[in-house]
Amino acid sequence: MFETLLKFFQDSPFSMWGPFFVLILCGLGLPVPEDIVLVAAGALGEIDGRSWIQVSVLMYAGVMAGDSMIFLAGRFFGRRLRKSKWFQKIFPEAKQDKVEAMFDKYHSWVLFVGRFLPGLRAPIFFTAGSAKIRFWKFFTLDGLAALVSVPVFVWLGHWLWKNFKDDIAELERTLHRTQSYTLVVTGLIVVVILLFVLSRVRASRAKRAE
Repeated sequence: MFETLLKFFQDSPFSMWGPFFVLILCGLGLPVPEDIVLVAAGALGEIDGRSWIQVSVLMYAGVMAGDSMIFLAGRFFGRRLRKSKWFQKIFPEAKQDKVEAMFDKYHSWVLFVGRFLPGLRAPIFFTAGSAKIRFWKFFTLDGLAALVSVPVFVWLGHWLWKNFKDDIAELERTLHRTQSYTLVVTGLIVVVILLFVLSRVRASRAKRAE
C-alpha cells in the first residue's frame, strides 16, 4: 500500500493534496490504513523538500475534516440512516451495540480512543453525532488524539525516505518493523493520558458525592 501511494502521487501536482483527500475518505470509511497514508505523506514531503511539520499540519486538517464529516452525517441523518439496509451492512447491529456499550462505560472519552480503533472509528464518530454530542467536544477530543498520531507517522515517513530512498525493499522492511514499535509507543501514550483523565474524573465524582 505504501509503495502504491508513493508511485501514484510522486512527481504529480497531487503529491500533498492527494494524501489529504485520501485521509478524508479514510475518515468516511475507506478501507485504507490511515497510518500508511500519513507515512506516505511524510515521504512525499521529503521528496518535495517540505518539512515534516508543514506536512503534518495539512494531514491533520485532512484527518479532522474526514472525522467531522462522519460526525455531522450522524448528527443530521443518523436516525434515518440507521434504518436503511445498506447502513446495517456497513455498521451491523453487533458493531453498533459494541460502540454504544463503550459510550456507556467511558462516555465522551470514547471519542479520544476512537482515533486508535480503525474498525470502530467511523461508527464511534457517527454514533456521537446521532447522540447529539456537542461538536466542540467531539472536535477537541478527537483533535487531541490526532495531535498524538498524525505528527508521529508523518515524521516516520519523512525519516524513512531520507534514509532509505534508494532501496524501497529495505524501506518497507524498516517500515514494517518501526510501525509496530510506533503503534506500541502511541498506544502507551494514549493509555497514560486515559489513566490520568479517568483518575481526575473519579476524583471529581468523589468530591461531588461528599
